[in-house]
Amino acid sequence: MRTLPIAFPHCGAPAAVRIEIYSSESLDASAYVCPQHTTPAIAVIETTGHTAHPVTLASDVSRPCGHLHVYPTGRLADPVDMSHPHWCDRRDCGQRGRHKSVRLPVSSGHPEPVIVDIALTQALGDAVRSVLTVAVANEGGQEVVLSFGQGRVLCYQVRRLLDLARTGRQSC
Repeated sequence: MRTLPIAFPHCGAPAAVRIEIYSSESLDASAYVCPQHTTPAIAVIETTGHTAHPVTLASDVSRPCGHLHVYPTGRLADPVDMSHPHWCDRRDCGQRGRHKSVRLPVSSGHPEPVIVDIALTQALGDAVRSVLTVAVANEGGQEVVLSFGQGRVLCYQVRRLLDLARTGRQSC
């Protein structure tokens, strides 16, 4: 569900109030309304079994009356698709034959001779074993796949080498 079970009054005018919508202890959504629709919107929200807490909208925020933002961790959010790991980008998994997270750039902020990205990947149907994939953007588009254990050791070894380079000490 991406909305309240019933519609609340709205007009599209600039909102002046943000209504925080709670179910028990969970902040589920924020509704934005104009002063004219604040009281009727609160009444409708409370008929759904939610608690409404109105807050004056900050001056630097502009939303139309009737805008509803549903928090992904709240109870109004769409149910989690259990066929994908929570980190999956959910794009073309079937064609790729694997789940893949967004690719994070390994960049120092300066021009580098090699462009490298890192991502999580998991073969379709393998709910147990996720791996780290290091992708090198060159003509061959090579990837190096590491287990999480190898990733941890690599992280440790890179830190160790960077410490050695910084201090100028030799390793034991």
